[in-house]
Amino acid sequence: MKKLFLYFLPLVLLSGCATYDDDENVSVSSLSVKFMEPTDWNGKIIPPHQACRADGGKGNTPTLIVKGIPERTNLLIMEINDLDNPALSENGGLGSVGFYHNGEPSAVLLPVPGETNELPGFAFKEKSSRVRKARPYPYTPPCIEKKHLYSVTIKAVKRTGSFDKQKTVLLGEGDIKLGVY
Repeated sequence: MKKLFLYFLPLVLLSGCATYDDDENVSVSSLSVKFMEPTDWNGKIIPPHQACRADGGKGNTPTLIVKGIPERTNLLIMEINDLDNPALSENGGLGSVGFYHNGEPSAVLLPVPGETNELPGFAFKEKSSRVRKARPYPYTPPCIEKKHLYSVTIKAVKRTGSFDKQKTVLLGEGDIKLGVY
């Protein structure tokens, strides 16, 4: 059992450690990111039931429509940030979720639950939330800190290579404000 643990430990440590290469001289496209209607997300105020459990919510990411996705994209990465907390304001401070992409010019990113490591089959943990190290969830909903502005950055990428030697090329990027909590 100890050998099995030592075999998988490096794989676990490497997961979510993607870097973005630009050595292909690719120009980064601008993605259009909007809330899918109907929704109670409006980009101004975070819906109360989309907060963390500690604040009485059961937060999920919003359903988003992404357009202008470059042709070679095979993954869409959703990075959730708290823009008013410097430690959580970029690179998925509240977590980063990946979505498999089929190469179409647009996509609907379905909701992913917060405060759990159990994700639907169409999504995977890209990077853990930096909110609480003891709970490394792929997404931690807005919680406790009030009057903070939250946003999502969507990155269209092409990822190739083996698990331990992945190469990720950034092809497109877009942002949307989730609102103030």
